[in-house]
Amino acid sequence: GFFSSLEPLPLVAMIVHAVYDAGVHKLKTVNRPALFFIFLQAFGNFFGAGVWGFMHTLPQINLYSHGTQMAASHGHLAFFGAYVATNLVLMYLALQHIRAPQGPILDSKTWKIAYLGMIVTMVGMVGSLLVAGFAQTFFERAVGGATWQDYIMAQMHPWVHIPMIWRLGFGVLFFLFYFVLVYDMLTIGKKAEAVEVKPA
Repeated sequence: GFFSSLEPLPLVAMIVHAVYDAGVHKLKTVNRPALFFIFLQAFGNFFGAGVWGFMHTLPQINLYSHGTQMAASHGHLAFFGAYVATNLVLMYLALQHIRAPQGPILDSKTWKIAYLGMIVTMVGMVGSLLVAGFAQTFFERAVGGATWQDYIMAQMHPWVHIPMIWRLGFGVLFFLFYFVLVYDMLTIGKKAEAVEVKPA
């Protein structure tokens, strides 16, 4: 438990490094989507794997929270911040080399809509799962004693049932913003290439 609780320390260093680099270079880049997804990776990894992971990694807490929606909340944010954001960075870097290796700047309004939409809806999902997880931990484990009957009763409790409906709604919205991001990946850089090729 102790060494696992030290996990946020290198993640804090990642955030400091990302903010420092952004300040030194004044956000100048030829690939703005990749840059902002790197920021998302640093902050999402810190909060998802670091803060959310620390919340229930200690044995005294994990005894009650393991297997509840608290773990799902941590998993959603950690996976989105650490892995999804990293893969999106690599995809946009690949698109830069494929569609605009000599410039111009790879940028569009579409990825910004998807970026903000996916972050807001992910925070909504994570918050919903966290509320449900706290309720499960209290009613199902701490008060009830973790019996099968307590599990059934906790699922019907409003503090568990209603947040799961919220989670479904945010999940559907996230899925829609994901398609906006896919559309951006299919189209970004193509218009800029056409402008460059036309004079030649």
